[in-house]
Amino acid sequence: MPNGSWAGKTVVVTGGAGFIGSHIVEQLLEREASVICLYRRDRRGVLAQLPDSSRLRTAQLDLRDEDALSAVFELARGGVDAFFHCAAVSGSVEFRRDHSGQILDTNMRVTSNVLKVARTHGVPDVALLSSSDIYLNPETYPIHEDDDFTRQMKYVPDGYYLSKVYAEILAETHRIEYGTNIFLPRLTSVYGPRDNFEPDTDRVVPSMFAKVMAGQEIEIWGDGSQTRTYMHVTDLVRAVLRMVEVGKHHVLNIGTSEIVTVHDLARLVCEALEEPERIRFDPARSGGRPNRTLDVGRLYDVIDFEPRSLRDGLRDTVEWYRRHRVPARAAR
Repeated sequence: MPNGSWAGKTVVVTGGAGFIGSHIVEQLLEREASVICLYRRDRRGVLAQLPDSSRLRTAQLDLRDEDALSAVFELARGGVDAFFHCAAVSGSVEFRRDHSGQILDTNMRVTSNVLKVARTHGVPDVALLSSSDIYLNPETYPIHEDDDFTRQMKYVPDGYYLSKVYAEILAETHRIEYGTNIFLPRLTSVYGPRDNFEPDTDRVVPSMFAKVMAGQEIEIWGDGSQTRTYMHVTDLVRAVLRMVEVGKHHVLNIGTSEIVTVHDLARLVCEALEEPERIRFDPARSGGRPNRTLDVGRLYDVIDFEPRSLRDGLRDTVEWYRRHRVPARAAR
């Protein structure tokens, strides 16, 4: 982005009724951009939580339909200045394993359409939200951006992982062949307002919230010593927008330098909800990789703010949760 300002720009956001996408829409509106918010479904009533603005337009469509996606761009007077692709099919570990073909096929069709339409309509900046999941077997800790598919690739029957890796490969080939300016923010674990707090959620923080508020124990697989980083969604979105504004790195780990164990996370969730600690461990089940810490040295060379602490971010999430999602038990 030439002048680093979103004011007066027209931006398209896919997955605008989703968790991260809705926050990108919101922050772009705060920066006085005009936003075209694309979504397929709004099952959690997210659109109603977005600002009421004349600069916000919404369109419901299936991103697998290239013609429908292209039509959105044709309606944008003066063209589109940036395109944020946030939509993706994911799911629980079991769903990703059992429906690997479906996830890979859908996500790749959509990504291909996004890149083709962006190229056809001359969009200057394209951001494809990637994931730290692409680092399947990292050789460095903390994990550096160079420790990716260019160094090693491994097949596993996980359609989400495969789709994120192949999306990055497709982006790289588009950059080389067509000169498309593509940004690949690789996101750490994210939490915050408008996350999926539905009963069937597979998300870590919402799952812990649900257990605590139901008076049940938080179950941690393994011994709870595995370390992770968690970033509040508004900070994560600020970092992604800043990445595009500065334009210095086309691949960037998006995370925080605050490292916590899964056990610590559970304790902080209980503290934020002001509920007793009810935590048990299942050492017979794998807790996953012992360490998923990202190297955020490049990120701190780009952002102009300090991400909030996990404790403060969880308190903010609790405030939103009590307004929008709190169950009847909590109204005591």
